[in-house]
Amino acid sequence: MAHKLYLVNFKYNNKKYFKAGITGKSDVMERFKDAIQEYRLEDFKIMKSSWFKTEQEADKAEKSLFETIKTLYPENNYVDKNGKHYFHNEWFDEKLNGITEIRKYNHKEVQVAFQFIAENGARYYKDLL
Repeated sequence: MAHKLYLVNFKYNNKKYFKAGITGKSDVMERFKDAIQEYRLEDFKIMKSSWFKTEQEADKAEKSLFETIKTLYPENNYVDKNGKHYFHNEWFDEKLNGITEIRKYNHKEVQVAFQFIAENGARYYKDLL
């Protein structure tokens, strides 16, 4: 089954964030509709998405995107006590169900993610066939 790699941004508690991830849903907004209402996510926008034939291909692209951003912007990474860098650099007091790999909004990072998604995967589902 086809999967999408996506990039979204939104505001939560008056702070701006972006999230990249994968979904098996053809409509990225469908993946987030409950969270948008439940957690009052504001200014929610789908910035870019691309199609992959399999979940494994999408997962590989997602990991590559995370590594690219972590490598280009190490100063923005969360680094644990052992020196391991994480893409996820923000945690909320309340657990936002299903929303992980959140990053504080950084325009340069979002541009990198947008370009990565534009250059990886298929723009349209029909292009996978």
